[in-house]
Amino acid sequence: MVSDEEMKSGDIVNLFLKFAFPTVVGVVIAGIQGIIDGLFIGNAIGSQGLAAITLAYPAYMVIIAVGVIIGIGASSLAALQLGKEKLSRALDIVHNAFSLCILAGAVFTVAGLIFCETSINILGASGNALAFARDYLRIIFAGSVFMILSVALEPLVRNDGKPRLCMNIMIAGVIVNLVLDYLFIMHMGMGMVGAAFATIISFALPALLFMNYLFGREAKLKLQLKAMKFKLRTQFQILRAGLPSFVMQFSLALILFAHNYMLLRYGSELAVSAYGIIGYVLSIFSMLFEGIALGVQPIIGFNYGAGYYERVSKTLKLTILSCVLTGVFGFVLIYLFPEKMVQIFSQGDSELLEVTLRGMKIFIFSLLVEGTVLLTAIYFQSINRVRAALFIYLGKIFVVLFPLLFILPIFFGLDGVWAASPATEYIMMLVVLGMLLKEFKLLRHAAKAEPRQSAGTKKALPVVRNSGKADVEENPRLVTFKPAEKRETL
Repeated sequence: MVSDEEMKSGDIVNLFLKFAFPTVVGVVIAGIQGIIDGLFIGNAIGSQGLAAITLAYPAYMVIIAVGVIIGIGASSLAALQLGKEKLSRALDIVHNAFSLCILAGAVFTVAGLIFCETSINILGASGNALAFARDYLRIIFAGSVFMILSVALEPLVRNDGKPRLCMNIMIAGVIVNLVLDYLFIMHMGMGMVGAAFATIISFALPALLFMNYLFGREAKLKLQLKAMKFKLRTQFQILRAGLPSFVMQFSLALILFAHNYMLLRYGSELAVSAYGIIGYVLSIFSMLFEGIALGVQPIIGFNYGAGYYERVSKTLKLTILSCVLTGVFGFVLIYLFPEKMVQIFSQGDSELLEVTLRGMKIFIFSLLVEGTVLLTAIYFQSINRVRAALFIYLGKIFVVLFPLLFILPIFFGLDGVWAASPATEYIMMLVVLGMLLKEFKLLRHAAKAEPRQSAGTKKALPVVRNSGKADVEENPRLVTFKPAEKRETL
């Protein structure tokens, strides 16, 4: 377990490796769940099965988004409270997060089963693709509570100083999914139903293992049934803090939904299948970006809460460099071996291969900047600057992407659909560069304003507080250090 003292004074590179590497593995492992389904379905059923998975994925992502808003919101607030040495408030947050998970799972099970087919019909899908997607989603909705618990509890356990445990548990879940997909789909011929059952079981195992740790003796943020709470105010704070990550995940569902609609309009179900394959390939690198950014969230949140702004700045710079290098590696790899990537999910379909390769050659340019855009949003969320994070997420989707997605195809047809996402990433890169430059300036100013006498000094810099509100509602923005009566918030 990583101690508080190590978080305050340990080498940044070592901390980065301790947290980022296991988190990257955990995020990739969790994300592979959906890719595994596509891998087996694509080879066992073909392009219609791939189209069905792609059509069903927006609803799948909405469930994941709910787990993310609870888990990331609670872990961000808990990290800030632990940095201020307020363990009781951190525990209160974690207990309320668990209650939210159970409630959300129940709501999704009921509402999802009722509106399952309606959500697919809106796209205009028909035939086997519609039937396959419906069969898959019904089982996914029925087991949604396990998906939410698995996604939400993982960052809480990681925040408790157990990043490697999280990695091992997520690996176990993927192995189960891989084995069950092979048995259910390839040997037992269960098709989409088998893929859905394998997915739910593979989420249920991590959920139970995370619960076993959090209810056990070893956990610092230990859960107790008698302490379970349902405080609307605290839960609202959790949802508010996690809102940027929810928007990110939910926006992925909206993006998939909008792309599916436009691909069916300007292409066919074959184009939807191609988009599914492109998404599977590029999502590996998107998960690497997300894992790197989420991995440093406890380091940034703790040190920001403790007032060690120079360490925050060093961590942010190291993480940006990691995201850039990862993006360059992904671009080069896919550019050199595009056919090999596509053939993993589809064998012998030359028409599907041609459509996929054309779209992929346009899409891969987004990898060069996507990581920095995502990291900037997660950074602001880690320090409870919710508005800044939302500005990035919402601006990216509603101000830039959606207009491009509906305008570019008018002039460029199907190529316009493929080009919308990369164009969005580059526009947003210009925006976040300005935000990052300003943030680094503020961090330098704050670090110089009140230099630490020792690494262990626990004296956080002043923060703006809203009188009468709980500590978890604090907005820990940096302040300029002028005479007290003229202090300005940034």
